[in-house]
Amino acid sequence: MKKLNKLEALFPSGKVPDVRVFNRSLDKMSKEGRNHLREKIYKLAFTIWSTLPKKHQKFIREVIIHDRQSYIDFIQQRTVMSCLRCPLRYPVLFIRMLHLTEVVERTAQTSINHIAMSVLICFQICGKVGTLAGHIGKDEIAYEEALVLIGKMTLVEFCGVY
Repeated sequence: MKKLNKLEALFPSGKVPDVRVFNRSLDKMSKEGRNHLREKIYKLAFTIWSTLPKKHQKFIREVIIHDRQSYIDFIQQRTVMSCLRCPLRYPVLFIRMLHLTEVVERTAQTSINHIAMSVLICFQICGKVGTLAGHIGKDEIAYEEALVLIGKMTLVEFCGVY
């Protein structure tokens, strides 16, 4: 309960502010002040998430979505995830497979930025959310690359063309 009070203390009026107003006020702060406040929110969320009221959870989610890169930087630099992220054998092919499975003929509502954020948190891929999202959205996999992935790369002569 003490940590919940710390979260509520972050808000001057004691109630959860409108997230758009809060994010605009964050954008006006110095970089250090902004990072300090976000870090407090992230730390509290990690320690008491399941006990938070839904309105606080929603607020934290929207703060994270507003600046996904800040959240990723926090996860990668300030938590145990920095040493638990999974290395990828073929990161470029992995990203192209994401394009194939998550973008082509897409019907899901998950944003490509959300997918990129999740990949950067879980895997040892360097980069920023926007850059990775651009690759996931555009990097198409070639037929030969798909065969390499499944370990069945064979070249067959067809009318003199490989």
